[in-house]
Amino acid sequence: MLANALRPLWQIHPPVALMVRASEAACLQTLLIAARPSYQRLHLRELFTDGRRYYIQPCPDGFRMTSDTRVFWGSRRRRTRMAAVLYGVFSDNSDDITLVRLRVRMRITASFSALLIPAFVSSILIYTPWSPPLIAALVGLLFSLSWLGHRTDAAFQANEMVYFVQKALEDLPSVEAPALPAPGPDVVMRSTSSEFLEQWQKFYDEHVQDEG
Repeated sequence: MLANALRPLWQIHPPVALMVRASEAACLQTLLIAARPSYQRLHLRELFTDGRRYYIQPCPDGFRMTSDTRVFWGSRRRRTRMAAVLYGVFSDNSDDITLVRLRVRMRITASFSALLIPAFVSSILIYTPWSPPLIAALVGLLFSLSWLGHRTDAAFQANEMVYFVQKALEDLPSVEAPALPAPGPDVVMRSTSSEFLEQWQKFYDEHVQDEG
C-alpha cells in the first residue's frame, strides 16, 4: 500500500509500449549499437546533442538504461548526475514480434540528494530567532524547490531516453496495427454523446410502446 501511494512521486514518465518485428536479441543489439555515436549512423546524431550519452545494461528480461550529458564548465570529463533510470522489458509474441515495455522512475540516489541539502539548511534555520511560521514556510519552500528541480531534471532525462529507444528501434521493421473491420452486427463503432442519447431515447420509446 505504501509503495502504491508513493509511486506518483517516483514515476516521472507514463509507461510506453512498442511493437517491433524482430527478436529480443535483435532489439537489444540494436540499442547497444545505437548507444555508440558513429558517423555511420548520422540519422541518430540528434540523440547525442550536448554530449549526451546512454548507458545500457542487459537484464534477464530486458535492459536497464541511464543517461547523462557533458557539463559545460570545469573539467571536460565532468558529467551531469544520472537522475532517472529506464527499465525495458521484452515480451515475445507470435510471428517474431517483440513487445517492448518501457518504465522510467527517479533514481533513489537522486531522491535522497533532493532532500539532503534542504535538510542541512533546515537544521540551521530552526535555531534562528525568527518566528516559527516563517521558519516552517522557508523549510517547506526549500524542500519543494529542491524536489521540483531534481524531478524536472529526471523527467528531462526520462524523455530523452524514451525518445532514444523509439528512434533506435525505428531501424527495425515496424508492426502495423490491423485496421478495424467495417461496421456490422458484431462491431460497435464509437459515436458521439448526442448520437448515443438519441438512439437510447428511441430504444426507450419503442419498449414503452410495446409494454403499453
